[in-house]
Amino acid sequence: MPSKPVQRDELKWRGHRLPSYVPMWLRRRVEMDNTALLDFVEQVAATLPAGARVLDAGAGEGRYRLEFAHTKYVEVDLAVGDVTWDYHDLDAISNLIELPFGANTFDAVLCTQVLEHVPEPLRVLQEIERVLRPGGRLFLTVPQSWHQHQKPHDYYRYTSFGLRYLLGRAGLQPQSIKPMGGYFWFLAFQFHNINYWLFPRGMRGRKWTFPLRALFGVIFQLFFPFIFYYLDRLDQQKDETFGYTCVVVKPAIQA
Repeated sequence: MPSKPVQRDELKWRGHRLPSYVPMWLRRRVEMDNTALLDFVEQVAATLPAGARVLDAGAGEGRYRLEFAHTKYVEVDLAVGDVTWDYHDLDAISNLIELPFGANTFDAVLCTQVLEHVPEPLRVLQEIERVLRPGGRLFLTVPQSWHQHQKPHDYYRYTSFGLRYLLGRAGLQPQSIKPMGGYFWFLAFQFHNINYWLFPRGMRGRKWTFPLRALFGVIFQLFFPFIFYYLDRLDQQKDETFGYTCVVVKPAIQA
C-alpha cells in the first residue's frame, strides 16, 4: 500500500508535542493519544462512500478535512476553543445545540474530543440525532482521563457507562464503545506532559533548562512511551484509559 503524502500527515499531526523531524513511524508509537484518534478517523473515512453527507461537529481548524475529501463534508464549530486556531475555513460557526441544518440531513456525523467542551452534552447528542438520517451513524471520541484544556471551556470526562446512558437518552444506539488503550498507554500520555509541569511556560525560555528538558524529553517522551506502546497489550481490562471511540447509529424508522 503506498504511503500517504507527507503534507497530509503534517496537517493531522500539527501542533502536537513531538518535533516534526521525529519519524512518523516513531511518532505513532509514542503519542498514543494522537495515534488512537487518527487511526479511528482514518477507518471511519474509509467506510464512507463517495458523496456521503458528513458533518464534523466541533471541527476546530478542520484537522480531518483531507480524510473526507471524497464526501460532502461540512465543518461546524463555535470557534471559542483555542485562541490560536484559525477558524476561517469553517462552513458554519454555530452552537452544537442549535445546528443550522434540517432534520435527517446527514449520513454521518464526526464528533472527536468535543463532548467534554460542551456544558449540555445531552442536548448536543439530541441535536446530532435530529440532523442524522435514520440509519445514519455518529462517530464519537471522548476523554476519560485528561488534563484540563481549552480553559474555561472544559466541563466533563466520560466513562463507558456514562456514554451508554447519554446516547440512550438521546435516542441513539451504540454499536461499539472501545477504550483508546489501557493503563500503559494512559501512563505514557501522562509522561508526555512531564516537561510542561516541571518547567512552566515562563521557565522554558531559560537556557539552563534546555539540557534537562532535552534529557527528560528523550526519557519520558520517547523511551518509556515506546516501551509502553507494546506493554499495553498486557492490560486486558483497560479500565484505566485516556478515552473511548464510539460508533453509534440512529435507529431506522419502523414501518
